[in-house]
Order: sequence, then C-alpha cells, then structure tokens
Amino acid sequence: MLSRSVFILSLLMIGVASGVAQTHGCEVPAGMTTQQKLPCIRAASILLDQPTLTATDLTNGPDFDAAEPEKSRFAYFTADDTIGCYFRPHYAFAKVPGDSMKFQCWHMTADGAFYSRKGEPIRVDDVKVVVEKDKSGEKSASLYPRNDEKNEHEIKAEHFKIKYLKPSYPDHNPRFNEVFTAVATTRIMWILGFPADHVYPAGAANCIGCADDPFGKKLADNKASIKDSPSIFKVVNAERDLPLDQINPQDDETWSWTDAAKFYSDGEWTHQQKVEFDAYRLALGLIHYYNALPQQNRLVCAEWEPEVAGHSKICRKPMIYVHDLGSTFGKKRSGFDLFGTNPRGIFDAYEPQTVFLNSGNCELRATLLGDKQVLKEAQDLMIQRLARLDRETVKSIFRVARFNMMDQKQVLRLRAAGSQNVDEAALDEWTNVFLKRIEEIRTANNCKAN
Repeated sequence: MLSRSVFILSLLMIGVASGVAQTHGCEVPAGMTTQQKLPCIRAASILLDQPTLTATDLTNGPDFDAAEPEKSRFAYFTADDTIGCYFRPHYAFAKVPGDSMKFQCWHMTADGAFYSRKGEPIRVDDVKVVVEKDKSGEKSASLYPRNDEKNEHEIKAEHFKIKYLKPSYPDHNPRFNEVFTAVATTRIMWILGFPADHVYPAGAANCIGCADDPFGKKLADNKASIKDSPSIFKVVNAERDLPLDQINPQDDETWSWTDAAKFYSDGEWTHQQKVEFDAYRLALGLIHYYNALPQQNRLVCAEWEPEVAGHSKICRKPMIYVHDLGSTFGKKRSGFDLFGTNPRGIFDAYEPQTVFLNSGNCELRATLLGDKQVLKEAQDLMIQRLARLDRETVKSIFRVARFNMMDQKQVLRLRAAGSQNVDEAALDEWTNVFLKRIEEIRTANNCKAN
C-alpha cells in the first residue's frame, strides 16, 4: 500500500524499473519566464513506477495509509463522508477559472477546529480571511485568527478544491459530471503508474462562507464566523494537487501539447520519452480524453538538485501530466453544436469512442496533436500495465466514482427496461465498455516499429 510519504517517495524512484527516461534536468531560475520552461518540458518524463495496490488502497485512494488508517483518516474521503470546511476565495482571482462549479476551502474538524497539513487540529476562537497580492500582482487568500490585528500569525490549515453539482443531484446539468468522472480517471491513472491529482468522492460538503453558489457568484471574500451555519453541497468531490512542486514561471504551470509533439517529432526527446508519451496517449484514450488544451496540463518537479547559493535551482526530474481529467467518458461536442458543451460522463456518448480510429494500423482516435500511430514498445508497456485492470478492479473504480448514479438517462433507460438492480446494471455497462477499450490496446496491429 502507499502512504502519503511512500507515495511521494515512489514519485522519486524514477529509473530502470519503471523505464523512465534519464535526462539531465532543467534550470529553474528566480524570475523564470514562460519561455524558459521549455527546457523542462524537453527534459520531462511522464511514467512512474506502477504501484501494487490492495482493493482497500484503491477504494480509499492515494492518501490512505494502511499502516496508520486512523491517523490518515482526515486525508481521504468516501462517498459516505460529509466534509466540513471554511470558504477560501480563489477562483474569483483566477485568470482562467474554467467552467466547472468549484471552490476552495480550508478543512475543518467536526468540532470546529481546522486541520493542519499533517492532520493535527488547530483550535481558534474565530478566523478572518486576508486577501493580498504577491509580487506578480496575483491575489491569494490566507487565514488568520480574527483577533490578530497585525496579521502576524497565519493559520497553516490544509485546503483543497471541492467540485459541486448545479442544480443539485439528481437534476444536475450533466456538464458538471466531472464530480464523478475525475474520481474514476485519477484512480485509473494511479493504478497504471501515471501522475494524477488526488480526487475523492464525498456525500456532501458543509462550507461556511460559501453562500449557495460561490463559483457562479465569483465570491472574492469570506467574512463569516466559524460559528455561522454552513451552505450544504450534496454529492461532491474533493481534490488535492499531486504532492510535487509546480514549475510555474509567471504563475503559469502549464505545458503545451504542441511543444511536446515537436520534441517528439524533431528528435529532441529520447526514445524512452517517446515511449512514455505514446503510452500516456493510450492511457488517455481509454477514458477518451481529447482536449489538447495547455491550461489543463501541469509541469512539476519530482526531484531537485541540492541548492547552491548564488545559482539557479535545478530540477533533476521534471514531469508533465494532465491535471484536469474531468472532461472524459463522453465525446467531443458536434461541430453543429456551437453553444453546447462536450458531453462527459454520458454512457451513450462514450460507448462508440474507441481508442483507435483504425486499430489495424494502430491509429489513435484522439491524437492530442501527436503522431497518429503509437510505438509498438508503448503498446507492449501498456499491455503489461493493463493486466492490473481486471473486471473486478474496473468495476470497483466505477463504484467508488459513483458511475451508477452519474448518467440519469442511462439510469432511466435501465429502469424502463425492467432491470432488477439498476445500480449494478449501470456499473456493468460501464465496465464492459471499458474492458473493450483495454482489449483494443492489446490487439491493435501494426504499431510503429521501435
């Protein structure tokens, strides 16, 4: 099993066992410009050691620690949990806030204290939010005791992202099915050994200071007392960033698929980097991720060189990955649907979206701006790793993600057809189609020679 510390350590074990490319790292100078991050993308890897996970590990998620289950209980959530938290203004200040309904909040205990980042309770009579600008002019919110007039004692409470439905379940707009899909996609990437943020299902979030729609109303402050009644959001997910340092020059931690494709095609990437890239594209094909948008990508550092005074920091192991995998298990919207959104978490939309447009020639349906074909070595790597995704495991992932309640059209169809157990029937449909996607990768022909 992987505890939080062991999980981070596993990210650093990049070498022969996982087949990750050995590069020379990249320079991360103070005042780094966005153009200066290109060498980090050129040196980046994607693949991690594939973890060995028990059924309990996979159900509870990457922050669960089997060695200390009670101590780690604050760190992971289940669909039966109600999360208590205090609203942290954030998305009202974001340059590109996106469209999904979300907010950030500081994590609170059941008796009104705050959790530290190590899970220890921080008790305080009341709090206040202070919004300040950093050197680049970006606004960020910090938490202080309400009686701290000079703002000298910041409360270092844990905070994370909550995504919610609107309207509330089950009448929600399916545009916001990311509440469900992001849980499944991140678990799938985790078990396959690709970097992913930590996303959990939760039954509800009780948020003090949120009002009824913090994202839609662009809330930029929180003056509530911790003794005030919370706003309740039912059927949510909670997300923590992958616990690695972001490389974010000028507050831009993204990387571009265009740059990655260029490094692949012009020979600047090593052969192993190309294998990783193609394996990742195959993994993303399983969930039908097709949005080659840089704002959904993240550039991070898995290991730093020891710092030397007077010199720039050196990232020994830069990594790239997609951190927003919510727009999945659906399809790209029709070209005639100018004002609609990409269907996500919709069974009828996902079912025909095969991994390959032409499996006889190993041509991807969603190329993500790269070559149509993938390397045979990448196919072989994925065949080996996909052995961990048997029927029982796949269905368990979809159960944790609550795919049985995600697509209401599917639920109504199964009920109208006389299904005796609609929940199980829905999970079986999703599982069957996903296993077909795996079989596609196993049986595709004529992938590119190594």
